[in-house]
Amino acid sequence: MNITVLELTDDKVRMVIVGQGHTFLNALTTELLQDSDVDVANYLVEFQFSDPVLTVTTQNNADPVETVRKACKRISDACADLLVQLEKSV
Repeated sequence: MNITVLELTDDKVRMVIVGQGHTFLNALTTELLQDSDVDVANYLVEFQFSDPVLTVTTQNNADPVETVRKACKRISDACADLLVQLEKSV
């Protein structure tokens, strides 16, 4: 997955996530919004075949890039847990 950072400040990051679509970005923004340090998490797909631009703003001096990284880790952990449960049930 290629990422291009368009804007980065102490409390905001805008990044293009190449090759991803609504499926991943919906999961990521939903997970980000569960974090109390996240003020805004949204994405925009400007054209049908363009890559999405994710925007995250934070509060309480939270690093926006680290916040995105932690949200991705929580999604990954949830998927790993699901795989373990599937293995147990089969």
